[in-house]
Amino acid sequence: WMIVNSSGVAMTQKINTKLCLIVPRIYKEENALELSFPYMKSIRVPLKIDRCFSKVHATLCQSKVCGDRIEGIDCGDDVAEWLSDALLTSGLRLIRQSFNDKRSLKNTRIDGIPSQAISLTNQAQYLLINETSVKWLMDKISDWYDLADISDIDKLDGFIDRFRGNFIVEAPQILEELQWQSIQIGRVKFSADGPCLRC
Repeated sequence: WMIVNSSGVAMTQKINTKLCLIVPRIYKEENALELSFPYMKSIRVPLKIDRCFSKVHATLCQSKVCGDRIEGIDCGDDVAEWLSDALLTSGLRLIRQSFNDKRSLKNTRIDGIPSQAISLTNQAQYLLINETSVKWLMDKISDWYDLADISDIDKLDGFIDRFRGNFIVEAPQILEELQWQSIQIGRVKFSADGPCLRC
């Protein structure tokens, strides 16, 4: 799912910081996605979208990194009005990725295997950040040391947060993650699809 404005452009937390206050919950047994927002009544949207809903074309975002055109299914007027009220922005729509949309990673992996399909993310499903590399980068950029009254650990945590990673690891070597072809967490193996263009 994604929220788009009246022009079909994806709403991001960078554009509207109140997005972080929307809490989604999936109730599989009840076939519902529930959205909640402080001081508002929650709203539910069916998980099984009726194919009769209107299809829309929306730009995922307006940049060279993620300027793909995607095909989505509008989730209806009730949730659109709810989102507009919550985010104080008129004309918002909730769009679910169409079953026919075949977006994939921008680049072919190093080993020559074609890129896999992705959902409505910028570049990949997950972003891994190496704390050792961020520490190294922090030392290279003197402007980041303007925060003299903050401990080094808090500074590092703040800088890591700026990258908005899903997985934070501490590898022994600086930029070691650029050489990884896969990462395994428990029994789950992830393929490395290359460096994040946004970062």
